[in-house]
Amino acid sequence: MKKKLPLSILLILFFSFNPYAQETQKDTTYWKKSSQFGANFSNAGFSSWVAGGQNALGFNILFNSKGEYARDKTTWVNDLQLQYGILDNGSGARKSIDRLFFDTKVGNKLSKVWSIVGGLNFQTQFTAGYKYGATSDQNIKLSNLFAPAYITEYIGFEWKPKSFFSVVFSPGTLRQTIVSDVNVFQKDTSGVLQPAYGVPVGKNLQNQVALMQIVSVFDKDIAKNINLKLRYQLFIDANKLAHTNNRLDAKLAGKINKYFSATFDLILLYDDTQSFQIQQARNLGLGFLYTF
Repeated sequence: MKKKLPLSILLILFFSFNPYAQETQKDTTYWKKSSQFGANFSNAGFSSWVAGGQNALGFNILFNSKGEYARDKTTWVNDLQLQYGILDNGSGARKSIDRLFFDTKVGNKLSKVWSIVGGLNFQTQFTAGYKYGATSDQNIKLSNLFAPAYITEYIGFEWKPKSFFSVVFSPGTLRQTIVSDVNVFQKDTSGVLQPAYGVPVGKNLQNQVALMQIVSVFDKDIAKNINLKLRYQLFIDANKLAHTNNRLDAKLAGKINKYFSATFDLILLYDDTQSFQIQQARNLGLGFLYTF
């Protein structure tokens, strides 16, 4: 199987996200920009502890950057989110969270609350993920960089009744699922290779067309120094109407002081190309957070 990484898509992502390079005029008041860098640590230790326990050391970092452009009826939003964490509980370093997310969206206002929008969304991870066995030889690779990766292109209508809440309805959305690492294709009990993340054996790309995609975003300070971000995505495959994909990303961040905060991340996912069960990933962190 040949690896065909979509380098053209990476170039599009790079140039799309650079709002500073796109706006060549001296007047940058149409841009609203913010970025965050954070690092969280955790540690658990036991010595002669009769009740038992496991020593553990954890570390994760995050970088978020957002640029919003608004002028007359035109809007443009770029959102980049990077997060990676590792945990060592005596069995070796293993990742605890791994996320690479990018979204760019251009809109033209039709009324006070409605706009026509078009955009691109890209999601993958940085490093390989495993199902761990008793020894390293028994580890099973389940994922990797670009395995999977999801690229979604859409045109639709956005309803934004509040500055902190919006819903985008996109009929005919296109999505590509990429699996560039052949080692994530697993054999069943009879020794036959099975599809990975909906990509058939022998291929590294699967195209999908949505009858409808709905993306809802909520981003608001729900109390003093406490921010809640929610992103819900519904993807109704035109060829599998009875099986819709659902994903909810939630982040609750509480600011302790200028440089320290507590964060809680939760992902809920239902995708029947991966599992018929609801998948869950969560992460709680306490540490440094710098906003600029």
